Amino acid sequence: MYRRHNNGQISIKEFHLPFGGTLDPENRWVQLEGLIPWDELEETYAPQFSATIGAPAKSVRMAFGALYIKQKLGLTDEETVHQIRENAYIQFFLGFAGYTAKAPFDASMMVHFRKRFSDEDLRRINELVVQRGKEILLEALAQAADDDDHDDRDSSGGGAQLELDALIKPADWPEGKNWGTLTIDASCTPADITYPRDLKLLNEARTTTERVIDDLCSQSSGFRRHRP
Repeated sequence: MYRRHNNGQISIKEFHLPFGGTLDPENRWVQLEGLIPWDELEETYAPQFSATIGAPAKSVRMAFGALYIKQKLGLTDEETVHQIRENAYIQFFLGFAGYTAKAPFDASMMVHFRKRFSDEDLRRINELVVQRGKEILLEALAQAADDDDHDDRDSSGGGAQLELDALIKPADWPEGKNWGTLTIDASCTPADITYPRDLKLLNEARTTTERVIDDLCSQSSGFRRHRP
């Protein structure tokens, strides 16, 4: 059974910390919370469950968030649960109302979480996160431009607007000359690779080795009928 959740995050000031103080708004988990499209994720996640039958399932923020933490930090299932239990910022990212020292689920639940998101779902989510990041960047640039130009509007005779041309390579830029700086975070790109511990890698190594042996034996008359 799945009960839909209100994915609107409480503010960092409302997040309860038993030891006092507030969360740092510049923390990466606080910022990531605003980038991930939780409502869109729930539209994919909720239909997998009955609305009335069975025990209540973990929220989409808990399920997807735990998988993201595991992938981002390169952790085991058990260590992922430990990090969630020990880190207030990660709990904020997962939608907790306040810090708790109790583990929200057993490490074995990570297996079920993985089954609930296909590779296609993860690629689509990644695209949504990238798009949301672009929107936030443009909003921040527009706000900064408005703040910088506020004092000059009366004297200039008109309001200055954000020039997106500054972000685009000029048409007359010399051919072959670098323009701008490209920063790439490989951890945020779709990883269409086999997990290093997967037995699939061992099986592929075995079949490739057998194919090489077959090719070598076919070239030797002594091993054509009896191969090692």
